Amino acid sequence: MEPEVEGSIPSLPILEFKMAPERLKPRPLKGFQDFLPPEARLRERIVETFCEVFRLFGFAPMDTPALEPEEILLSDYGVDANKQIYRFTDLEKNRVGLRFDLTVSLARVIAASGHLLPFPFKRYQVGKVWRFDKPKRGRFREFLQLDADIVGAQPYEPEVELLAAVHQAFARLGITGYYIRINDRKYLADVLQELGIEDSRAKDTFRVLDKLEHQGEEKVFKELTGQLLLQDFDSALEYERMQEVKVPPDTARELLRRTQDSGRLRGYLSGFLQRLTEEGVPPEKVRADASLTRGLDYYTGFVCELMLEGAESVGSVGGGGRYDDLIGRYAPTSPTGVGLSIGVDRLLAALKLAGSGSDSSPVAVGIQRSSAAVFVAVFDDCEVSQLAAVARRLRNAGIPTELWLKPGNREGRSLSRQLKYADRAGIPLAVIAGSDELGKSPPTVQLKDLRTEFGEAGKQIEVPIEGLVEKVKDLLSGATES
Repeated sequence: MEPEVEGSIPSLPILEFKMAPERLKPRPLKGFQDFLPPEARLRERIVETFCEVFRLFGFAPMDTPALEPEEILLSDYGVDANKQIYRFTDLEKNRVGLRFDLTVSLARVIAASGHLLPFPFKRYQVGKVWRFDKPKRGRFREFLQLDADIVGAQPYEPEVELLAAVHQAFARLGITGYYIRINDRKYLADVLQELGIEDSRAKDTFRVLDKLEHQGEEKVFKELTGQLLLQDFDSALEYERMQEVKVPPDTARELLRRTQDSGRLRGYLSGFLQRLTEEGVPPEKVRADASLTRGLDYYTGFVCELMLEGAESVGSVGGGGRYDDLIGRYAPTSPTGVGLSIGVDRLLAALKLAGSGSDSSPVAVGIQRSSAAVFVAVFDDCEVSQLAAVARRLRNAGIPTELWLKPGNREGRSLSRQLKYADRAGIPLAVIAGSDELGKSPPTVQLKDLRTEFGEAGKQIEVPIEGLVEKVKDLLSGATES
């Protein structure tokens, strides 16, 4: 160690300053969503309602993997859709992709396991799907989809059954402001043939016509006749495909005129429309639309879309169609198939936009932030096990019940704090019992209705524990107190 020189400045220790780590932004990826309890409960109710109705119609549940081999996913949708598939190489060097919808996975299962299934085969499935799409209102990169399909039956009776089931599910949910757009690609193919448009150009022409609702007649006319510029498209590939469509202006005008002629299409579908009416679907809910083609290449006949009135800007909340050749991609024979998908997350977005997703709407009745119907308060002068036994009695009777879990502070032990929690969580009833009530013979509890003001007379009653389940069921069902 060197000696210090008189008058010199002593050396100071080097101080290390550690920068506080930058906080991560707590947000999901673009096109992905979080669902807090109110929305998650509504989402759950929509799914449960549709599944109940599909079971009534004899559909069986099925499930398939989220990941599929890349070769299964590609080419079945069309070039535009293939661009939206999330694809990657896994750790075993396999080329895989996240499913784009639930239909292609169904086709693979039928091809592999059809010999084990009864035909016609009716299945429903709920699962997430992924699309690398441009996020906007109602359009997500991850979303929950609910499918119902009938494989091995000829048109149009399966189509009638699917739409009748959807109508019944919407009615149960209180959704009345909707309509169904329908078409048959075979009808439109006949129109193209009459106008001299070659079969080889039919799929690309369908793809362009499907843009009519969102882009308007003028832009679609320009694309049909090859007048758009490269900057009008999302990619050079789409611009190149436009050249494959190109038809003379007179042909394009006549084609657009024919797509607006719903009367001719209704005549083509007259038997189908009559069966829908017989099955309880009101005629005013069904709109024949010859411009509707759906964007996926595997559709071969009937196609449809479900729309919510006042939320058309979100797009269709469901749709589907007939795919009679899809299963033949994976098997020597191809059973006929028809299916319908409900975009659950888009339906939520549409309900919100249309004003049907508020707390006062029919579809939101009974939606709570907690799943519980009864809250059991906990006091310091009682053993938790005594109150847990009350909660267990209610749960054993099928009544969802939440027992207070005390936080680590004095405030959390107060009855006021507990009831505020229960009220904020949307739990309709509260059980309040201390040593006085539980020490009686027979033991009793106080039952409080939190759907009214706390101090309202008559809304807190003393009930013997033995009669608690019956009284709770009466209050939840809306029965008046005796």
